[in-house]
Amino acid sequence: MIAVGGDGTAHEVVNGLLRRPTARPPRVGFLQRGTGADLRRSVASPRRPEDVAAWLTSHRWRPLDAGRLSTSTGRRYFINVADAGIGAEIVRRAARGPGNFLGAAVISLLRHRNTLVRLRLDQGPVLQRRVRTIAVANGAYLGGAMRMAPQAQPDDGWFDVVTIGDISRWLGIRSLPMLYRGTHGRLSQVEFGKARRVEIESDEPIGVEADGELAGTTPAVFEIVPGALQVIDWRSSGILSSDRARVSD
Repeated sequence: MIAVGGDGTAHEVVNGLLRRPTARPPRVGFLQRGTGADLRRSVASPRRPEDVAAWLTSHRWRPLDAGRLSTSTGRRYFINVADAGIGAEIVRRAARGPGNFLGAAVISLLRHRNTLVRLRLDQGPVLQRRVRTIAVANGAYLGGAMRMAPQAQPDDGWFDVVTIGDISRWLGIRSLPMLYRGTHGRLSQVEFGKARRVEIESDEPIGVEADGELAGTTPAVFEIVPGALQVIDWRSSGILSSDRARVSD
């Protein structure tokens, strides 16, 4: 199976594959051609049309984790990043018109109200936080190249959990460049963690998005599915190392 398109296309293909019972992990390739293409930054694929044939015939595969998400609208899978909080507002605004994620993010930052949540990682204590968003990351990027979870690896069997706490509107806007550089961890309101299961509850339901698609509201449970897929591995294929370097930049 080859998914040709953006992150939304990859999301739909992954859900179609993982909802069918199979004896072994489905094999898939992601040929990213969408506007955001955040998955491409963690799971490489060729950018030049002349390289596609070599990629398809490389026969080099590696395991890829997926996330399983349960919210008010039921259960689904995600392959890159899901979050509870401002992310759903950004996705909703970006879908309304021709503007990009950055413009939708700025508007959302001006209007969003931080929410008190209860957060639990694996079997740890229940933490109460007033948050702007909690990102549950399999891949490192979201929102059109925001490096939300700089250390995330999509094949290590763990989520990287990034909590952006009670940050003000002004600081949220001023620190946007830090998200693109992956340096937002310098802010005292940002916490990083790792988990295989993440639970988020709130008295007031807050929106959830997964891979740039709206995914209901809290309460939400995120579970890692290690090695859920086998993906064509472009970077280790030994083909056109200069192209691999460009993809990994």
